[in-house]
Amino acid sequence: MRTYEHIAYLLIYMLKASEKARFRLSRKSLQSISGRSVIKSALIKNIGEWMEGTAVILPLNRGGYVIVSQESLEGIAPLKIADVIPNWRKLDIEFLKDQVDAMEDEGDE
Repeated sequence: MRTYEHIAYLLIYMLKASEKARFRLSRKSLQSISGRSVIKSALIKNIGEWMEGTAVILPLNRGGYVIVSQESLEGIAPLKIADVIPNWRKLDIEFLKDQVDAMEDEGDE
C-alpha cells in the first residue's frame, strides 16, 4: 500500500511524462497504483492535497477519475454570475432545484 504522497507523485509524473493536459484513470488502475482494493473519497481527497498547485483529481460520473494539470486550468475564462443569472440574489433554493432538474431532463432527451 502506497502513501498518499507516493500516489500523488506517481500521478503527477504520469501527467508530465505523457505531456497531456489531462487524462482519465480507471478505478481499477487507481486500485493498482495505490495498492488498495477499495477506493474511498478520503483517499481521493488526500491525494488531491498532495497534488495541490500541480494538478487536481476528480471523480467521473461514469466511473474512474480525471487528473487535470493546474496549468491547463489557468487560461479558463472567468464567468460572472450576474452575466448569466442577473437576478441570482432573489432566487430561492426550490426554484433553483426545479430549474436544474428541468435542464437535466432536457439533456436526457
